[in-house]
Amino acid sequence: MLKPLILLITLAICSGAAARDIRYPNAMGLGESALGFAVLKLALSKTSDDFQLVLEPRLASAKRILMMLEQGEIDVVDGGFSIRTMTRFEPIYKPLDMGLTGWRLLIIHRDNAEAFAKVNTLDELKAFTLGQGDSWFDTDILKHAGFRVMTNGQLMNLLHMARMKRFEALPLEAQGVYRFIDRLSGDSKQLMVEPRLALIYPFGRFFSVRHEDKQLKHAIEEGMDKALADGSLLALLKSHPLSRDAFERADLAHRIQLHIENPNLTDGFKAIDPKWWYRPD
Repeated sequence: MLKPLILLITLAICSGAAARDIRYPNAMGLGESALGFAVLKLALSKTSDDFQLVLEPRLASAKRILMMLEQGEIDVVDGGFSIRTMTRFEPIYKPLDMGLTGWRLLIIHRDNAEAFAKVNTLDELKAFTLGQGDSWFDTDILKHAGFRVMTNGQLMNLLHMARMKRFEALPLEAQGVYRFIDRLSGDSKQLMVEPRLALIYPFGRFFSVRHEDKQLKHAIEEGMDKALADGSLLALLKSHPLSRDAFERADLAHRIQLHIENPNLTDGFKAIDPKWWYRPD
């Protein structure tokens, strides 16, 4: 009886020791408060593999994070869809935000509220000039759709341009636009979130791993599928501080939805099952 007992204890110890740490980047100091960290923790909790999600303590820029993944210093990254990232690494084509990053609401000057209240179609919206960052992925998408776009390299400069009416609207993602507008003060209070429209294009945030890390890729895919199917992914998005405004304040279900194409999609993106894209009730 003693030998079988020793064998069971040994197997239990070995099993515990076999747990693999999955190192997640500390992007811009967000740490464990990042939406990607929360979604990945949820996904890994639903897999059959023994993983332990840990935060890489070093703060890093977006560019540095990609180098860290390439060099094996971390195991996974997440971010907005990018053809360069999707080819440089192994993408998991299951949008962790259910595509909410592609829902854009407009920051406008209060003096223009009446003019925007008359907009009901995409062509009518195209009569207005939009502001965007020089290197933002949105810029190409908006220009491809036929919008006039003014750009600047700094967000604060774009806000100044909006206050000065250099352009009429600044599209920002539905999850973050209200937190952003709440932090404005002084003359920036002249700006507001337009209440009726949503500009929408195919986009999302995705996890990526190194090409050779098939075990982690399959585990994340398994966990994401289960989290979507049982509703826990949507529940997390509705409650997380960095995404809940899209549900609690944006009133997406009652907005006029103006859809445009994203010309910069891979075949893998195009093949994503429609069930992954959030649709308001």
